[in-house]
Amino acid sequence: MIRVILSGGLGNQMFQYAAGRALSLKLQSELSVDTFLLRKKTKTTVRNFELKVFNIKVRENNHLKNKLITKSFFFLNKYGLKKLIFGLFGIFRDQKAQNFDQRFNNIDRNITLFGYFQNENYFKAISANLREDFRFISPLLGENADIANKIGSTASVSIHIRRGDYLNPNVNLSLLNIEYYQRAISYIQEKITDPVFYIFSDDINWVKKNLDLSQSPHIFIDWNTGNRSFLDMQLMSLCQHNIIANSSFSWWGAWLNCNPDKIVIAPGTWYKNETAADYPIGFIPEKWVILET
Repeated sequence: MIRVILSGGLGNQMFQYAAGRALSLKLQSELSVDTFLLRKKTKTTVRNFELKVFNIKVRENNHLKNKLITKSFFFLNKYGLKKLIFGLFGIFRDQKAQNFDQRFNNIDRNITLFGYFQNENYFKAISANLREDFRFISPLLGENADIANKIGSTASVSIHIRRGDYLNPNVNLSLLNIEYYQRAISYIQEKITDPVFYIFSDDINWVKKNLDLSQSPHIFIDWNTGNRSFLDMQLMSLCQHNIIANSSFSWWGAWLNCNPDKIVIAPGTWYKNETAADYPIGFIPEKWVILET
């Protein structure tokens, strides 16, 4: 069996599941997910098992061995025991969130995956399987259905602006400046005829005050909160083109967009003190456009 230890929000869980799914298909092994880390509530963010919104049937576990080992991760790392203990107990930890860890290709037995796996190279070979797995199972209703109809009848472009937890100085993700979004909008306006922008944000009031959209029709979407936030990703995926934040949430919203001619714009900064030159191959799909921030 391939076990995946889930952590983080919906986007992170999708990366983790995708890596596990690819490995389970390669080894023709059953896949299960461990959710115990999601029960640990942080001061800033509450996380839950969020993959249930998709066409996914996977066993949920709360494996005691995995729980004990992963909770000891920082202690083991401090004393240089991580590699030894993880190897003994069959736990594979990726070396860096955005990198493709080449050791992954050499896994030939049942194992537990623990990490972020935020690189398309982990799962690019099973893209068709994942698009079926990551099919939203609930129909859009009410105002979301109305927005979906508008998205389908216009040259729709999603814009995701994430602030919220990124304002916390302890968060290592970069708070993108407004200039990135203005350049992305200008890029789209040069390439697309009559674009309509659909803006998704956890700080709509700030966006309305700071983002200049006077030259293009636009719609603000801010009502899908809490356990309904996945609906924003669903709507993003329906847009013809996407301007994403440095967020796994909108990364997946753009990846799930099935338009073969889509333009996806990604920021040149993801983490603080990082530039696009630091991005490993596979983190940003090769056809996406990277704009400096």
